[in-house]
Amino acid sequence: MLKKLIKALPYLLLALTISLLLAGLDALVTRKMLSMLDLALKGNVAAVKAQTLSLLGGAIILVPLGVAEAMTGNLYRKKVNLYIKNYYVEKVFGKNIREFQKENNSRYLSSMTNDFNTLETNLIMGIYTVGKGVISFLAGMWLLSTVDYRMILFAVIIIAVNLLISIVTSKPLKRNYKERSDLFDGYTSYIKEVLSAFHIVKNYNLHEKVTEDYYQKSDEIQNKGFVIDRLISFVNASQNFIMNGSFYGILCGIGYMAVTGRITAGGLIVIMEGINRMTFPIFELAENLPKLFTAGDLINKIEDSLKNKVTCEETVELKDFTEKIQLKEVGFHYEEDDRQILKDINLTLKKNGKYLVVGPSGGGKSTLLRLLRKYVNPTEGAILIDGHNLMDVKKEDYFGLIANIEQQVFLFEDTVRNNITLYKEYKEEEIQKAVKDAGLWEFVRGLPKGLDTVIYDNGRNISGGERSRVVIARALLSKARILFMDEAFASLDMERAREIEKTILGLEDITVINVSHVIFKDTKDFYDKVITVKGSTSPLFNG
Repeated sequence: MLKKLIKALPYLLLALTISLLLAGLDALVTRKMLSMLDLALKGNVAAVKAQTLSLLGGAIILVPLGVAEAMTGNLYRKKVNLYIKNYYVEKVFGKNIREFQKENNSRYLSSMTNDFNTLETNLIMGIYTVGKGVISFLAGMWLLSTVDYRMILFAVIIIAVNLLISIVTSKPLKRNYKERSDLFDGYTSYIKEVLSAFHIVKNYNLHEKVTEDYYQKSDEIQNKGFVIDRLISFVNASQNFIMNGSFYGILCGIGYMAVTGRITAGGLIVIMEGINRMTFPIFELAENLPKLFTAGDLINKIEDSLKNKVTCEETVELKDFTEKIQLKEVGFHYEEDDRQILKDINLTLKKNGKYLVVGPSGGGKSTLLRLLRKYVNPTEGAILIDGHNLMDVKKEDYFGLIANIEQQVFLFEDTVRNNITLYKEYKEEEIQKAVKDAGLWEFVRGLPKGLDTVIYDNGRNISGGERSRVVIARALLSKARILFMDEAFASLDMERAREIEKTILGLEDITVINVSHVIFKDTKDFYDKVITVKGSTSPLFNG
């Protein structure tokens, strides 16, 4: 993520350069105006008139520079947010499927909302605000130095003291920001869970329990926010005390110099203006520096959530499936459970073969499918595809060769057409053939806009069977070399399921592996093999 922040560095430098030009010109105009005040008080009207034109020119230039500062600051903010969010999404979709499924995806939702908002406030805008503050502070310091160079030493001392306070207070702030981020993870997960179980909450009158839990979790987050605000208030109060004390001392010194005639009226106003320009930036620095120091831990937390715990270097490119898939002495158990799911599996699946996988619940059918889909890797033995170890085959190549029909259907909130084509280009006759083969033709003809009718909220405006057929049409259209089916007909009536199964088994240039508890006698003979999986206690066999 730091690389993406560095990538936005040119936009930050552009924005700060404009700020530097604006602050520098503004300071020059102010100094010139106050010098003219001294000339006017001395009655030197000619000198005043001579400098008026250049003063007006500088003042006019300040207007476009102010607009440019706002525009470049917003451009920096926009670019850096786009860079880190695009990076995050790319890394999320680089996660191993199994690892992603094990985790609660509310963790990612929390990162993309709460954590990114915190990063934007504390880091992205914090860097820009600190940069602008330093520039404004330097402009004010220069104004002071035009009256007395010793003011530079005063400015350096103030910066050093504020930096020291920020460093000292950063550790407890880091800890509390991380704890609040973790609380938001649990809070987001809870909200997602409760909303998903809305009907259960209503049917069983659980709203009081839900309300109580929600209040407790909200209270924990608010309390943690209160602790953070209290720490920041303490830091600000300490820095304000030092700042105000220093400035009051300067004011006393200025008053003495004015009374004794050591500075002019213009010089007096210059010092006052310089102090004014330094005060606000110092307060901003005091507020933002501690937050900047906390950003590192939050970035580390986000980066850790994106790492794959199980990594395997994939070096083999596989553009086509030409021969067979072989399982050789394959065994598997999940890391969190030593119980052996599959053991000593030997199996050959030939190109364009049709295979039905059956077996008792918990026998390992779904695990076998996960292995073949490359969602998980064998813990024993090897799976070979055209002689290559499947672990070594690049995911993007392998996933380009396979299609999946799941029992749990997902549809985008988009048109029927886009849900079938998945935003890829196909000929109209190819789409219509897939629609007909999936048993969707009559359904599509009855829609108000046909294939261009929008499906809402994962298909809430169509039936479960229609949702399944959309996914089947999607798989048929993809022209995949291998089709994996996982209880694909569970939501269909028997007659329609039997009809679609015959269509799929009649396809010539595709290998079909169907995991199902639904077995039709009149389609069973269309399979090349029926594979029964009975778990680790009994080896997998063919019948």
